[in-house]
Amino acid sequence: MDTSLKIAFLAVIGLLPTISNATDIQDILTISKMTGACGVMQQMVAFQASTNMKGGDEFIDRFWRTELARIGKTQEAFLKECEGSIAAYERIWNLDTPASSVK
Repeated sequence: MDTSLKIAFLAVIGLLPTISNATDIQDILTISKMTGACGVMQQMVAFQASTNMKGGDEFIDRFWRTELARIGKTQEAFLKECEGSIAAYERIWNLDTPASSVK
């Protein structure tokens, strides 16, 4: 098993005692998924900033406009949700807060 997968698996195992019900699991998965999407956006922007790939700015703009339209969110709403999901993810990762209270 890849080292990063082992670490992720152990992190999930470590969370299990703090998860009290299925709602907590859904909350954790939802927060993690949103945080991941935010990370993809950040990585795309950072990659383009470092490589200045021809057509990259236009691709990123088209990609995210299409994705945000698909999920029915404005860019401002998405970025605000990113802030909240990243903060919630960090609290869950640090195990200071039950998942059900970080919505």
